[in-house]
Amino acid sequence: MEQHYVSKRSRRERSVRVFLVQDSDSHVLCYSNATVNKAGQAEEILRFVEFWQDQHGQLPPLLIFDSQLTTYHLLAQLDKQGIRFITIRRRGKALLRSLAQIPPQQWKRRRLGGVSRRFRTVRYYQSTVSLRDLQRPMRQIAVVGLGHEEPTLFITNDEEIKPLGLVEQYAHRLLIENAIAENVDFFHLDALSSAIALQVDLDVMLTLGAQRPLPQPGPAPGRL
Repeated sequence: MEQHYVSKRSRRERSVRVFLVQDSDSHVLCYSNATVNKAGQAEEILRFVEFWQDQHGQLPPLLIFDSQLTTYHLLAQLDKQGIRFITIRRRGKALLRSLAQIPPQQWKRRRLGGVSRRFRTVRYYQSTVSLRDLQRPMRQIAVVGLGHEEPTLFITNDEEIKPLGLVEQYAHRLLIENAIAENVDFFHLDALSSAIALQVDLDVMLTLGAQRPLPQPGPAPGRL
């Protein structure tokens, strides 16, 4: 949703935002929308919630997404519906200054497990914060050691998940994001394997089709 791609220079094309969701259990893309406009992009997550509820008869148990996907106002709606979420808070200068004033002994050092990554030893500080449009405080976990110079700020309404479990959950989201990018690039507008220029909506449809699991073979027919 952040990139606007034009296949050739000096060429005008319709700008398209694509919304993709991957299920963490089946590892397939379960939802997409290739016609998201800028005005309605923040509300796309609510449309996905409706889709999931229609398909499964219940609300999604947990949503993990980037900070730029939606707004605090819509986070409040997710929280009101009882949907757990994990996202990242944007780092402002004032926020970074307040984190720098926290005594070093209040930061806990732990080693991440369950993820394969270069940076596994981290330090974290947990607190509660009040965000605009949200009627109750949220958990905030600041983590140092994830490969960035500044701390990464995680926001969640899940009161039970442990801090390291939250970080590991979000680390898997980054792996999913990389896999989605690879799959989308496979059907790229300028892919050498393609003889024609594909529209973005067809590109997304082919990507979804390629993500579907293959049907399992049934039992061999018996002989009479």
